[in-house]
Amino acid sequence: LSARRGGGAGGGAAGIHKQVNARPVWKHATHEDRYLAFDGVAWLAQERVNLGRADGWLELFDAGCVSPDQSRQVWNASDGKDGWPAQPTITCRRPTDAEVTAEAVAASLLAEEEEASARSARRKAAKKGKKK
Repeated sequence: LSARRGGGAGGGAAGIHKQVNARPVWKHATHEDRYLAFDGVAWLAQERVNLGRADGWLELFDAGCVSPDQSRQVWNASDGKDGWPAQPTITCRRPTDAEVTAEAVAASLLAEEEEASARSARRKAAKKGKKK
C-alpha cells in the first residue's frame, strides 16, 4: 500500500492525495481501486466509492493509530456472511523508497507506452482520412 496524505504531500506514487475522517487514505500499490481508509471507528480495506464509510472487506479496530501501519491490533476479514474472523497474518506497511521509485518508473513507462499507442492510432486514422 502506498500512503496518501492530504494536501498532496506524502509517500507513494500516483493516486488520490487526501484525508478521510482526519486520517490519511492509503492506496493499494497494484490494485488501482483498493484503498485503506478510516471510517471514524476502524480502518477498512475498501473501494474508492466507499472511502471513509463502514463498508469494506477488511477491518482494523484501532482508533488510536494515525495510520494502519502503526497498529499492533489484528485485522479481521469479512467471511461474506456476517462474520469477521481474525486474520493475524495480514499486515500493513509503508513501501520502501525503492518500491515507490519502482512503482513510479513502471507507471511512467506504462504512460509512455499508452501515449505511443495513441499516437500510432491517430496516425493510422489520419492516413485513412487522406486516402478517401
